[in-house]
Amino acid sequence: MAAGITLFAILIIRIIPVFLIALLSDRGFIDIGHADPLLYLGGAQAMLKTGINPFNFFPPLNFPFIAAFLYFGTGNPLVPLAAIALTGWLTVVVIYLITKELFGREKTALVAALISGLYPNFIFYGISFYSETLALFWIGCALLLLVKYFRSARLYELVLSGILWALASQTRAGLHYFALFIGAVIMLQGFKKTRSLQVLPAALFLCSALAVFFTIGIAVKPIHGDNAFNSKNGVAAAALGANRIMSPCTDYGHVKGNVYYDIDMVAHEQWPAGSRVDPLEIISMGTMPAAEKLITFILQEPVTYIASSLGKLSCFWSPNQYIIHFIKIGLQQYNGLIVDGMCLVLVLLYAGIVCGGIWGLSISRDPLRPVFIIFILYYCVLIFFTVGNSRLRLPLMPLFMIYCAYFLSHIKNGMWRKAVLHTGSIIVGLIFLCNCIYKYPELLLSPAEIQVQKIELCNQLGFPKTALTLLQQNRYRYTKPQRERLKRAEAVAQQKPSESHDAK
Repeated sequence: MAAGITLFAILIIRIIPVFLIALLSDRGFIDIGHADPLLYLGGAQAMLKTGINPFNFFPPLNFPFIAAFLYFGTGNPLVPLAAIALTGWLTVVVIYLITKELFGREKTALVAALISGLYPNFIFYGISFYSETLALFWIGCALLLLVKYFRSARLYELVLSGILWALASQTRAGLHYFALFIGAVIMLQGFKKTRSLQVLPAALFLCSALAVFFTIGIAVKPIHGDNAFNSKNGVAAAALGANRIMSPCTDYGHVKGNVYYDIDMVAHEQWPAGSRVDPLEIISMGTMPAAEKLITFILQEPVTYIASSLGKLSCFWSPNQYIIHFIKIGLQQYNGLIVDGMCLVLVLLYAGIVCGGIWGLSISRDPLRPVFIIFILYYCVLIFFTVGNSRLRLPLMPLFMIYCAYFLSHIKNGMWRKAVLHTGSIIVGLIFLCNCIYKYPELLLSPAEIQVQKIELCNQLGFPKTALTLLQQNRYRYTKPQRERLKRAEAVAQQKPSESHDAK
């Protein structure tokens, strides 16, 4: 009874923003300040009109998901938006079921449902066309069936888990590689008891995942092209992350990362020779030639690459969230202290969930624990070699919430002391919290201050054309000191002609 009431209340809370959008937006959706959601919507609309997806560098499944609901809604974007919000709520239900299956405690499962259902960033993604909401649903369902298999040893649950992991992999890039690690955990599961590897179950999971992954690729190839098998955004991410000037992280307040895309997409300014490999060239190459070119480039200055990759990891674990960008841009005309206070609450909530997840992980001995630990390490490696921002950590967050709920369930019995004082959790927790403190000042910057710093940085890095282009964007209310800094920056940019280099 309590579970039903709680989950129904969360459903109402997750659906309310869609009704508000219907009342307040004449377009049927809101512009949340990032390009990817609009590309997903545009790709789905193009599929219905022309049968071809022009944005096929993303994994394919989120496009037909949106297109199907556009079709039934006669083109009204509110219909797929409502479907996305409902999918986000179903993910909460799945998180509740995973927690109950793992720990057998109704109260712990309800706490996990409340954390995930009321988490502001999840609600925010539920009112956008990002692929993350659908991907999190597939991931959750796959993990639920995996946990059920660990409890029951029923092989059909393992096959279904593999199928669902394939759906997640064709919704969000990079997940198909992790299937190998899940297979390894399955193979080693129970080794202490039986002294034998579970080869058949691991093979069933991997075969079902790979078979469905390629079947989907074949099915959508007429619309999506060859990228249905190997989305190019992963290859492009590796190329973007290899540059020697800045970490391409677009989170709010990360000035250098946002400048990266202004150089390419706004000003179309060339990069200094030898500063990066051309992402478009890498995408057009085969897998092995592209890898060889990237590795050769990286090995020329490995220390620079390592330092930049650590910076990407810092962005990945930053307390930033995309809802912060929406709040800061949308409420910039209001009292700065109130806006910063809202952002601080979001930061503390995020930090609390991750720390609680780390502590819960340190005392739990459930069968999903090895998968989660490897999943965290996998994403750290993935970010190290590609690009980093706070959005990319979303697949990890439901698991942090589950283990945070488990930690909270042990507050009364004193187990929390063992969790907090665990050597591993102390080390990992301190690294995480220190990084949060290090990154937090970026969130205090006003949109106008970020723009001023971007322009000044362009001059420092040798991109005067980009600086002048950004100076023409009079979108902000600058203070008198900021206007003076902009005048100085404009004078510097005009005196420093843009050098023409071959960026390749």
